[in-house]
Amino acid sequence: MHVMPLHLSIGIDEHNAFVLYAFCEPQNLVLPIQIPERLIDIGTRLLGSPTPVYYDDPHELGRELGSVLYPIEVQDLMERTAALALRSKRRVQIQLQIAVPELAALPWEWATIATSQPWAPARSDDFPVVRHSAVASPAPTIVVDGPLRVLVCVGEADSDALRLLHSLLSVEIAQQRISIDVVVVSTSTDIDVALRRNPPQIIHFVAAVSLDADQVVTMHYDTSIDIDELQDMLQHYPSIGMVVITPVGPQSAQLLAFPQIYAALLLNRTLVTAIAFGGMCRPDVITRYAATCYNAILDGTPIDLAVTRARRVLGNIDIDPLWGYPQLRMVPGAEHLFVRAPVAAQADWLRSAGLVVLVVCLLVTVTILGRYLGGGTLPRFIQSMLP
Repeated sequence: MHVMPLHLSIGIDEHNAFVLYAFCEPQNLVLPIQIPERLIDIGTRLLGSPTPVYYDDPHELGRELGSVLYPIEVQDLMERTAALALRSKRRVQIQLQIAVPELAALPWEWATIATSQPWAPARSDDFPVVRHSAVASPAPTIVVDGPLRVLVCVGEADSDALRLLHSLLSVEIAQQRISIDVVVVSTSTDIDVALRRNPPQIIHFVAAVSLDADQVVTMHYDTSIDIDELQDMLQHYPSIGMVVITPVGPQSAQLLAFPQIYAALLLNRTLVTAIAFGGMCRPDVITRYAATCYNAILDGTPIDLAVTRARRVLGNIDIDPLWGYPQLRMVPGAEHLFVRAPVAAQADWLRSAGLVVLVVCLLVTVTILGRYLGGGTLPRFIQSMLP
């Protein structure tokens, strides 16, 4: 089903006042808006304050964000857009583009619409919320020949928890629909070696991200990896279409902005989709989220709806609003980024894999018989099959 975009953008007009732009065929809205000082302060501190930024009441924060992003005029436009999409056999996708840095840092995914039963569009399949990527080129599809390859880069302390992905996706792995390579990372060299060994289609970093003393956005394992170094590394792997960054640590009421910024800066002409968490999560929560999201992608679910489904799973894990942490940034048209190879091509891959197994079996047989003919003794299970 094709997407009908509903663009929501916040900017500043010539009078230095905040303006909300909302447009979807065939209507455009330009609405002057008031941004509460508290929201501006939170966004400003997220981008530069050395002091952690905590939220008191996430539901109240969601209502404040919703009053800015979804005023009654936008709610009416959403209703009309949904009706038009239904008639034209399309679906609505809310595309956010926040042009003011301190406002872009805010967790707009938490925004709720205050009705008799408040609801968040970012948790709804009817109005999935994505951040509009600045990468201008259309999203190329990535042909998946064989299993969808996922590389998970994790520190030593959290490696066992992330290996639970193998259990949660055991059926899909057995069916050779996905492969999960969990690599313990200390330095950027470990990432480079893993990429060279088996280039993935999705690369998932489980690590903290922050601003260092030189004001450079940096990812932290045993050593720090700055954004320029990782950009240079990933540009050599056009097979990678999605990057995921999930900061790991004790769960708290702290908001983060730099994981999303780091992920957005990694996007390029072929790497066109980024998922980043706006808060720290326990390893088991990250594992559950990843398994849900990757499983949905395997089933052919569009990426924006896969992220939405995984948000709802996070909302069921805990009363804390973990569901609002995942932020999806993508190039328009990347909803079906991964495309399965034609059946014939997959059959070729399976035949190749079968040939490798056959060759290994023949080598083992020749080795055993060679030892026997040289005066050795055959293993008992082989002797029992001989006359």
